Amino acid sequence: MSRLARVLPRHAAVLVWVPVLLAAPALEVRSGPGPVVLALGLVALAATSCVVAVLKSWPCSSTVSTAAWVVLTVSVGIGSLAYDGWPPAWLLVAMTAGVTFRPAVALGAITLAVVLATSTLARGGASVEDVYSQAFVVALAGAAAATFSHLVATADALRRTRAQLVVAAVADERERFSRDLHDVLGHTLSVMVVKAQAVRRLVPTDPDAAAVHAADIEQIGRTALTQVRETVHAVRTLTLTEQLEAAHDVLTAAGIRADVHTPTSSIDPAVGTPLAWALREGVTNVLRHSSASTCRIDLVRRGTSFELRVCDDGVGTPPPEHEGRIGGLDGLRSRLVAAGGELEVAPGPDGFSLTARVPAALDAAPERSR
Repeated sequence: MSRLARVLPRHAAVLVWVPVLLAAPALEVRSGPGPVVLALGLVALAATSCVVAVLKSWPCSSTVSTAAWVVLTVSVGIGSLAYDGWPPAWLLVAMTAGVTFRPAVALGAITLAVVLATSTLARGGASVEDVYSQAFVVALAGAAAATFSHLVATADALRRTRAQLVVAAVADERERFSRDLHDVLGHTLSVMVVKAQAVRRLVPTDPDAAAVHAADIEQIGRTALTQVRETVHAVRTLTLTEQLEAAHDVLTAAGIRADVHTPTSSIDPAVGTPLAWALREGVTNVLRHSSASTCRIDLVRRGTSFELRVCDDGVGTPPPEHEGRIGGLDGLRSRLVAAGGELEVAPGPDGFSLTARVPAALDAAPERSR
């Protein structure tokens, strides 16, 4: 939508009244002193200054719009003192002030228009009732124009905000999809690579075991297809129990001793899902980057939070994090923060540890080892 189309109702609310309210001064040009040309020139000056003031006041008042309103006020004041038929033009002055200035300034300008309108009308010998009526009508016209202008500005701001929210929603969905796809395929492909290495290693010595791993690769591939479809449709969920079992199996297949300690009771899915993503990312990093021989996974209750810790005895160097990167540790941190949790990573000379914390929904339970 163009700028003119957005503000056209605001402009039209005043400009449509220009020919109406200046018609009487234009028809009464012979009732005052001076040539007709000068009287018509005063009407033209008032009309022009009104148009300029209104058009130049969007999105906020400017020096030009302020000067144009002053010219309009002076023109109407002179016309009211010198000619008949100018009292209705004070409504135009008040309405123009209502759309030209900010609310606080507009209030003062409308008040000034009311004072000038009543003064010039009283100077011409009008009755008290006519003066009061003029004051009421001019004030009402200015207030109505200011209110309508504010509504138009608010509607335009809401329209722009809605457009910005649409862009933000698209960006958030794109980030979600990229993060989920990275987490799903990154882990799954890492597992398939480990299984394929096991097949290659076992084929000469244990064909049956190699066949089992090959069947696992087929099943993992089918599962990956399902996970990608679920990710596309935003229905992908992870369970902590499944990820703990999968972590133990894939670490063992990779020749890494898995030492897993978890609570005996189940954990609320609201807590388990972000921890499952953390476990998945932690195990993926162990497989890809650690060259470890042992990996320990601890899930415990600490105070008001559940804490998942994945540590290995590998090289101790985490995957690099890049500003603006989607997925990996950055994506995991976003998931945990959204769940009210936090992520800590601690590379060291004796390995690398990943700690995820999520506010607990269940009481602590005794641990078991596997």
